[in-house]
Amino acid sequence: MKTNITMKSEDRNLFGVIIRQETKTGFLNVSDLTRAYEIERSKKGWSYRRSDEIFDSIVNAERIYYILQKQGYFIDTQDDFIKGGISHFMKDVEKQGLKKVLKNMKAYKTTGRGDNKSVWADPYIWMLIAMELHPEIYATTVCWLADKLILNRIEAGNMYKGLTKAVTRFDNVDYSGLAKALNFVVFNQHETGIRNTASQDQLKQLEDLEKYLATSIEMGHIVSFNDLIQELREMYNKKWNPIKRIA
Repeated sequence: MKTNITMKSEDRNLFGVIIRQETKTGFLNVSDLTRAYEIERSKKGWSYRRSDEIFDSIVNAERIYYILQKQGYFIDTQDDFIKGGISHFMKDVEKQGLKKVLKNMKAYKTTGRGDNKSVWADPYIWMLIAMELHPEIYATTVCWLADKLILNRIEAGNMYKGLTKAVTRFDNVDYSGLAKALNFVVFNQHETGIRNTASQDQLKQLEDLEKYLATSIEMGHIVSFNDLIQELREMYNKKWNPIKRIA
């Protein structure tokens, strides 16, 4: 997936705040995390913690070094930095600060200005911040790293490419109309960006639908664009079930 879409899925709901996530980088939004923390902290009387405290910790800097190492962030850095290992990393942190080092390594970034300013981080670093803010936040979010939300979106996108390739054999194809029809079957509505707010189950259903239609075209069961739209219309009216349909 070349385009870096920002997802706002209910599968990333933390205490009523939707945590934004980029599909290409996997980065999670730290600003959203902080807002969710403040909401829940005021309700439950948690002790106050600033994110700067987390980044000022030597122990956390060491943990982050090993996260970066395992994630391959050092591959494109200078040879002396690789050879220097953690001691070189910690010296850089001491001179520049951990946030500055992470920004230079493209593991942490700030976007926008003023009220639109927003902080993003590698998902594993984001998870470390969540863990340090409060154990309950960590317990709520730790499973996100293992779920298939982004993977399903990529797969749905890939299958849509396969479907659009399959329909090139038809005349008068309305690709915009096809995308809308797919959305109505899966989401029961159409609006711009609706797939960016989808759950992983909805994205899996979309992938299965696109796969089924592409296969039907390849096998000659659907022989025109009008047939394809009619098939989608019938699916919508019958509340299409991907498990029953494909089995």
